[in-house]
Amino acid sequence: RNPDDCGSVVWRSSSVSNDDMYSASHFTLISAYQDIKTRLVCLERENTSIKRKLKIYEIKFPMISEFGEDNSYCSFESKETALLQSENGSLVERVNVLTHELQKRKEREEQLEDVIQAYEKIHLEKSNLQRDLDKML
Repeated sequence: RNPDDCGSVVWRSSSVSNDDMYSASHFTLISAYQDIKTRLVCLERENTSIKRKLKIYEIKFPMISEFGEDNSYCSFESKETALLQSENGSLVERVNVLTHELQKRKEREEQLEDVIQAYEKIHLEKSNLQRDLDKML
């Protein structure tokens, strides 16, 4: 709205868009977090399955266990886990930042509401004084 407008002003539409923006960001973060958790569960299942298959092959072909002593597949698993944990930490940090920003916006919105109420009160007093002045003249 134009700050020169007079009368009863409703400013609540801006708070809806802020809440919508926060909700959309929050939903996106939650969705990403859920996707990462799902990927982690799937990778863990896949890893368990691969380990089972490896054990079966080790039984069928004992020479495989001789070559597999270095456990190179474990380093891949730990890298994947570290990456997912890092992504998870980043998402948690981002959620915390957005929560803090939301709190600040709510505080600013409350301050704005106070300013609007003061403006409306002053505008009403001005109108009353103008009417009294017009009656005197």
